[in-house]
Order: sequence, then structure tokens, then C-alpha cells
Amino acid sequence: MSLTRDDAAEALRLVEEAGARSAMLRRYENIAPHLIMWGCIYAVAYSIEFTLPQYGGLPWVILGPAGGVGGFLLAQRYGSKAGGGFFSAAILAIVAFVVASVAIMQPQDPKQLTAFVPLVVALIYTLWGLAIGRRLMVTGICLGLLTVFGFFALPGFFLLWMAVVAGGGVALGGFWLRHA
Repeated sequence: MSLTRDDAAEALRLVEEAGARSAMLRRYENIAPHLIMWGCIYAVAYSIEFTLPQYGGLPWVILGPAGGVGGFLLAQRYGSKAGGGFFSAAILAIVAFVVASVAIMQPQDPKQLTAFVPLVVALIYTLWGLAIGRRLMVTGICLGLLTVFGFFALPGFFLLWMAVVAGGGVALGGFWLRHA
């Protein structure tokens, strides 16, 4: 049996598809621990804000930098060295954008800030998902839609809603990526 030109082209196409899928799964594997970690941070911080409102944003002051350090350590363990400078610069740019936006808009209600940051994160996951894979994009879209829903439909329970949605949802997204 001889191999035709079409058979060879099909075999090469299948090899390329397998390589692309393997690369996507590897990126999912590298990103999943970050989502799981941040989901846990979101759940704890939002829960503390809901149950102990007198502490305001203090949970984020503590857990945000801890998450940054944890993310760096996870990147060292799971991420590749390539692109590390780019992602560090991108994270700094995003943090600067959020800080500048908050300074300019000066939210009157803390819940506005509580909704704004997850919306930025949802946008990042969605855009990142366009480049990496649909599961990350779906996680971002769901986070964004559920944040908007909770903000308007559940104002009295918004922080608790975000503990479940941002915390549980992002962590579940990480497990979903891990088991792709």
C-alpha cells in the first residue's frame, strides 16, 4: 500500500492538531493552580468582608500581596521561563490600570470596587482564553456575567455572592482546566 500525497498531508495535519492540543493542555495545566489559588483567596476575602464588614478592605490588603507572592511561586513551579517578563509587566500594567481607574472614578459605594476588580479579571480571562483556549474564556465570561447579576440582583448579599462566584467559580474553573 502506497502513501498518497493527500494521505501524507492529512497525516501532517493530524500531527499539527495533536501538537496544538497538547500545547493548549500544557498551558491549561500551568494556569489551573493560579485559578485555584485565587479562587480560594477570593472566597476567603469576600467571606471576611461579608461577615466582618468593619474590617473593610483589610482582607485584600493582606491576601492580595500574598496571592501575588503565591502566583510568583506557582509560576516558578508550573510556568515556563519564557514570557515571564512579559507576564510580570502585564500584571503590573493591569494593577496600575485598576488603581488609576479607581482613583479617577472614586467609587462612592465599596460594592462598586468589589464588582469592578472581578470584571477586570473576567475580561483578562476572556481575552487570555481567546489565545489559549475556550475553557479559560468560558470561565471569564461566566465570572463577568455572574458578577453583574449579583451586583444588581443581590445587593444585600453581593459579597457573599462574590465569595461563591469569584471564589468557587474561579477555583472550579481551575479544576476544569486541570482536567481538560
